[in-house]
Amino acid sequence: MIKMDSHKHAANNPQRRVWVKAGMLLATMPLWLAARKLQAATWFTQAFEARQTDQVMAALKATAVPVATDLQIEAPQKAENGAVVQVELTSDQPAGSVSSLRLLADANPTPLIATFELGKQVLPKLVTRIKLAQSGELIALAQQPNGQFRQQRRQVVVLEDGCAGSEREEPFATSMKMRARLLAEGPLGKNITELKIIILHPMRTGRSKNDDGQLMPAHFMQLMQVVLNGQVIVDAQTGTGISRNPYFTFYVASAKPGDVIAVNWQDNLGYEGHGEVTVSA
Repeated sequence: MIKMDSHKHAANNPQRRVWVKAGMLLATMPLWLAARKLQAATWFTQAFEARQTDQVMAALKATAVPVATDLQIEAPQKAENGAVVQVELTSDQPAGSVSSLRLLADANPTPLIATFELGKQVLPKLVTRIKLAQSGELIALAQQPNGQFRQQRRQVVVLEDGCAGSEREEPFATSMKMRARLLAEGPLGKNITELKIIILHPMRTGRSKNDDGQLMPAHFMQLMQVVLNGQVIVDAQTGTGISRNPYFTFYVASAKPGDVIAVNWQDNLGYEGHGEVTVSA
């Protein structure tokens, strides 16, 4: 069963995170977790608004980063439509060995696409869909619990700019679909749950135009948390480089059928939403 709610909180404080209460799950959430959610509310403006990759790296304190042979980027060699490019980041390391994954596109107007802080239960493997403005390198950064970064890069040829173009101006409406199922034993190991999330959202960059040729204001998701049985296991921040209707796949170790996974998000205009799903066998 999936539940979803969304609303907009006070516009005079767009960075304040006030998650929608969802029945007993959030009503019984420990106070320390609620405090953590509020403390995590600040979007990393310096990194996401930086216009050069070296500026992003400096903001992340990721300098002189060695190449990681165990980190892979799966993406098409040639992207015909830069607005929707599926990317998979994977490390061969076990759950708990990678504390965060970050994704950059060197040729985008703002290179930092997303950051994902991973709990100890989450495998360093995820799938999302991104926008690419032009041909260039994708850069994946994996950070270990000791703070050390490692990187991997992949060249992608882009035939059509996915960060500008034209869009139809429509009233904002959102919904969320989620699926969490226990996978059969395979390459990822035993007792791995695959979590798929799709959130209806325009993800406007601020560089696209409407039918009249006028620039449309930026409107994009900035913050997302995945919560397993009341514990935050993924703390994500996203920029304008995530594709329309954000899509994510995560892999969680040790979740059991019947466990509850919730997802909370908030965007740059103050809209927010909540959804939850039960892990199925």
